[in-house]
Amino acid sequence: MKKIIYYLLLLIFIALISGFLLFGQGSNMSMPQMLGVSAFLVLYTVAMSLVGETGVIDERDILHRNLANRSALVAGLIIFCVGILWQIFITHKIDYWLLTGLVVINLTKIISLIFLDNQK
Repeated sequence: MKKIIYYLLLLIFIALISGFLLFGQGSNMSMPQMLGVSAFLVLYTVAMSLVGETGVIDERDILHRNLANRSALVAGLIIFCVGILWQIFITHKIDYWLLTGLVVINLTKIISLIFLDNQK
């Protein structure tokens, strides 16, 4: 039950931040607002990185964690690719942060697979 509450709080938190940025004063924020939003996003990132990092009880928990990580990776790759395609075809400019994020995700996966395969 604690896990579900933790997940729901994280979803509510990111929904509130996104709502503030999209429908609030996201384009013309003052410096204290920018610092506040930045601090909340850092806390959210730390909290999300701790999701699923509890003690592993059995193989089923390991499988669920691996499937969740794979789903998150695929969703992130899709978002980056759609963002890059959108910028290429609609705005005719590429934001290099999207390309950097896509490269970092792929390099991390490749390097970790090589390391884990050669760890034996």
